[in-house]
Amino acid sequence: MKGIRFILSEARNPYNIGACIRALANFGFSSIALSGVFENDFREARLAWLAEAEVSAVDSSFILDKVSFCNSLSEASSGCDILFGTSSLHRQKPERDVIMLSDLPVFLSEGGYESPGIIFGCEKHGLTKEQLSHCNYIVNIPTDSRQPSINLGQAVAIVAYELARSKVTKPARSRDNYIAVPEEIDRFALQLQKALIEKDGPHWKENARLRLIRQALLDARMSAAAVNALKSLLC
Repeated sequence: MKGIRFILSEARNPYNIGACIRALANFGFSSIALSGVFENDFREARLAWLAEAEVSAVDSSFILDKVSFCNSLSEASSGCDILFGTSSLHRQKPERDVIMLSDLPVFLSEGGYESPGIIFGCEKHGLTKEQLSHCNYIVNIPTDSRQPSINLGQAVAIVAYELARSKVTKPARSRDNYIAVPEEIDRFALQLQKALIEKDGPHWKENARLRLIRQALLDARMSAAAVNALKSLLC
C-alpha cells in the first residue's frame, strides 16, 4: 500500500528528516507531512530547511519537492482514514490500544483502509500523550530494554521496510471503512468540549479533558453518520 502517509511531528534535525525521506524513497513510499517543524511558515524558512535536508536525502528530491508543511497534527493528517502513533512505551503507559509493528500489515489489509497515516514524534521525547490522543492505535517496535528508543530516521526506515516487505493488499471494504475518520472526530471533540464548557464550566477548557473526550470518541468507533447525528443534538 503506497498511499500510507508518514507524518513527522515537531522533528527538529533537518538531517534526521532528510534520512526519513531517503528511507521512504528506498522502500517505495512518497507521502510525507511535517507538523510543527517551524513556528511560522515563511517561504524562506522552508527553502533553508530543504537545502539542508537535501544533503541527507540523497537522490530523493522527488519526495522533497512534495513535502507538506503543516501547522498542526490535524492539518497533517487531514484525509487519513486511520491514524497510528509510534512509541517505544518506555516512558509512559499506553492510553491507546497497541499493535506490534509485525502485525500492522495484516491489520491494514483486513481493515481495508485507503489512506492510513503513521505519526512519528520528535527526536528528544517522541510523541506526547496529547499527540497520541489523535491516534486510533499505537504502533510499537520491539527493542531491547537497555536501549528502547530508536533514532527517528531508523524508526521510519524500519516501519517502511516492514510495510513494503509485507506487501499490504487492499481487500473488500469492511465496517471500518465507514467509521468516522480522525479528522471528523477531532472536530466533534472540539464541538463537544465547547458544549461542556457552556454547560458545566471552564474546567472543561483543560487540554487533558479534551484529550479524554477525543480518546473516548475514537474508542467508540462511531460511523460518520452517528457523529453527524450527535452533532445535530448539540445545535
